Amino acid sequence: MLLHAIVPIFGFIGVIQAWNRENHFGNPCYLCKCFVEYTDRDVRVPIRPYAMALDGYDSTEDRCLASCARDPKCKAVVYGMVGGRKVFTCEFYEMLDPKNSPVFAPYVNIYIKRAKCPLSIAHLPPVIMIAADDSSIKRRAKKEKEALRKNPFFG
Repeated sequence: MLLHAIVPIFGFIGVIQAWNRENHFGNPCYLCKCFVEYTDRDVRVPIRPYAMALDGYDSTEDRCLASCARDPKCKAVVYGMVGGRKVFTCEFYEMLDPKNSPVFAPYVNIYIKRAKCPLSIAHLPPVIMIAADDSSIKRRAKKEKEALRKNPFFG
């Protein structure tokens, strides 16, 4: 009898915790005011990030931006839905090519750090960063190749 009373209580607590958990969808971006945002844009292929999130799916937009704000080396962040096995990406750049860099890429955003940020980032945990591998360049090269492919439905 006691078990029947305790199980719904724990179920209710689990629902409340899941409701308040940070996720990728629906939560407004808190730190976007501290960055210049380019929506549906990605970095062109030759530029390589110096670091990326260990688990992009575990990172949120605000956690990714907070990690960049804490790192003096970071000048820009790329965050977005990239599909495939990784689903989300969070990449950190120390330089960008302003002439060629922002290229169209749906569901991916570039954030360039502003000089000052008045918002507190103490409540946002940083993402675990690792040295960047070639997966970012491979992903972007594939997308650029697809963008240049001729559409067979238009003569």
